[in-house]
Amino acid sequence: MKSFLSGLLALGAATAAAADVPAGAVRWYVIATESGTPIGHASEEVIATREGRDVVDSQEMDVGEQVGPPTQIIGIGAPSTHLSSRTIFHQDRDGRTVSIETLNQTGRDWSRVDARIEGNKAAVTRETAVEKRGQTIDLPPAVRFDDGDGLLESWDAAKTPRLEFDSFDIDAMAVEHVVIEALGPADAEGGTQALRKRFTGNMMLNATQILVGRDGHIVEARHPMFGTVLVIRTADRDTALALHPAYRLLPNAMTKSLYRIPQPATLGHMRYRFAFQSGTQFALPQTGEQRVTPEKGFATVDICADCGPGLATDKATLADALKPTAWLQSDAPQLKAIAEPVAKLNISDSEKMRMLRDKARPYLSKIDFTGHYSALETLARRAGDCTEASVLLAALGRAAGIPTRVVNGLVYSRESYHGVANAWMPHSWTLAFADGKWRSFDLALDNFDSTHIALTVGDGDEGSVLAASQLAGLLKWDSMAEVRTAP
Repeated sequence: MKSFLSGLLALGAATAAAADVPAGAVRWYVIATESGTPIGHASEEVIATREGRDVVDSQEMDVGEQVGPPTQIIGIGAPSTHLSSRTIFHQDRDGRTVSIETLNQTGRDWSRVDARIEGNKAAVTRETAVEKRGQTIDLPPAVRFDDGDGLLESWDAAKTPRLEFDSFDIDAMAVEHVVIEALGPADAEGGTQALRKRFTGNMMLNATQILVGRDGHIVEARHPMFGTVLVIRTADRDTALALHPAYRLLPNAMTKSLYRIPQPATLGHMRYRFAFQSGTQFALPQTGEQRVTPEKGFATVDICADCGPGLATDKATLADALKPTAWLQSDAPQLKAIAEPVAKLNISDSEKMRMLRDKARPYLSKIDFTGHYSALETLARRAGDCTEASVLLAALGRAAGIPTRVVNGLVYSRESYHGVANAWMPHSWTLAFADGKWRSFDLALDNFDSTHIALTVGDGDEGSVLAASQLAGLLKWDSMAEVRTAP
């Protein structure tokens, strides 16, 4: 369920580096639910420096699980976790971004990402309490670091209804392609409604509806998330910093099912049909268990043990699924020590993955829904939920020489889970190329069934986890049916 929580602060305030913000100026924003209940705040501040200026984006919120009445105030007897994020864009006197640094904190846990921009390269370092790891990212020509804000300041949507550019995202540690499309003419106050979509390659990551004011600044952003919509809007300082009710995280990250799925059906073949919000149709991934049939405005998803074609199996794809990453540190001695004895056994890769699943389970003895942590962090914390489970198992698989990926999507719960039954919720699990086929392994729930709906496939990175929750918010359930129950 972490995909919902991980995305809250990553949404930011949709500001960053507006060219005409004077030094010393601060813009304030409220982060709220669709009903208007505030759950946090954000700000943007410009600070003059000897080298140029710093643009500082900050976000803060407190979230709690289903404890106490919904009117309980954060900090007054309500158990909660404080989340904060602070990103600094260092710019030279010509307004060029030369480096970016961000610090994310979830309770006492922290992570820091620094990016130094050098020509067409970004040298990125991610540091946590357990590891520091760097990588170099190629930057395309004319890449932006302001999320397109500079373009919006002079945007005439009547003449140019579509903006398109590449943007470097420090949280994702990657370059994304962004498309902003006007949804109609300006309103009576000069504001323009637009749809902002983000892509990595051909895969859409999210679609956010924004309101661009007459002055070219975003005054409101509506982010669909699974089970809810988060709204970020401009506010004055007192409104932004006012005390707010505790946000009950788990119930808001679940959606009631169209009908109660019988247990035998979950072990057989299920078929789901989805509609998409207007203008947001995207391609769902096809795994070894999931087959997707697209049509205009809809997608039909079949899930069973052998329904899907699986991921690609060429040498380059399999080699990429063996590489260590900042989230899957399969080259770390701690992970290799667990995986190598299993790798040496004369058994099938499927049996090795099941053994690795059993070896990983003790490192998740404590359930923790906050934050999103790498495989090494999970070993150190001995806590987590489905995202940590999937990341840890994927890293152990790679350490054992088995290509793996991490899947993020939805899963169904028939029984009551934190007060909600017969519901769908965000979930993550592991894919492994075992015995000549891509197969799913679920450490968090022990077994994979036909209610696992894949929305993104990645390397356990926070970006793909967040994208799954946001894409789920763009889906509308049309129907679901049992095609075949288990014998």
